[in-house]
Amino acid sequence: MRQYAFLLILITFTISCTKTASQNSLHTDNTTQVLRVGISTNSPPIAYRENNKIVGLEADMAKGLAEFTGRPLKLIQVNWKDQIPSLLSGKTDIIMSGMTITNSRKYRIAFADPYIASGQISLIRRVDRNKFLTGMTDLLNPSIRIGTVTGTTGDFFIQDIKARGARTQFPTSTKAVKALLANKIDAFVYDLPGNLYLASMYTDEGLFPVTLPLTREYLAWGVHPEDRELLDAANNYLKSLSDKNILTRTIQRWIPYYKP
Repeated sequence: MRQYAFLLILITFTISCTKTASQNSLHTDNTTQVLRVGISTNSPPIAYRENNKIVGLEADMAKGLAEFTGRPLKLIQVNWKDQIPSLLSGKTDIIMSGMTITNSRKYRIAFADPYIASGQISLIRRVDRNKFLTGMTDLLNPSIRIGTVTGTTGDFFIQDIKARGARTQFPTSTKAVKALLANKIDAFVYDLPGNLYLASMYTDEGLFPVTLPLTREYLAWGVHPEDRELLDAANNYLKSLSDKNILTRTIQRWIPYYKP
């Protein structure tokens, strides 16, 4: 009788453990299957909101990466300054938001292969074109009021060259453009894709891009340093796009003036 009771307890315990393990395994699988993409929606044409949807180059690339890896996609809107902390804390799996590769960022996260060559350029009022003929030297003029987006590569660039004119930091490129139109700043220093897009949007209002690059940069996706599997998948996806001559066409859909 005691043996029977002990056997019954053992069977019950085994079933319970198996059920719990199964539930834990299922939960883990569901978590790892979803591709959680950290995206900041304040930098058209890279990523922005339109009709309550996240659109742009990175949104398209995120869909493609999810399909390539066979994982459901979840776009997680993240403030730019929180992108790397969110990745490192496990809230997102990958940063797909037009991030420039820098040494300081490489120290904290891993980067996939760059997918676009970029750089910083100035957006100005067309009537001021004669003031901006030599590139970086023009920005050193104490009378030139410069606008940047806080925490971006353009912001760091203006700090590094020690521009002597007044510098205004904006939370978004849209607010910087409004200041440029209102004659509150003379030049908006921002990445090439963003300023080409903004120039096309506001050409009728007199804005003009100075296409002489101030820097040479590369945009790439950021991955947790320990997530080698996703890093390899991202690189394989990019290689497949390049092999099929799709990558440049995808970029040009959102940045018409871009050339490899």
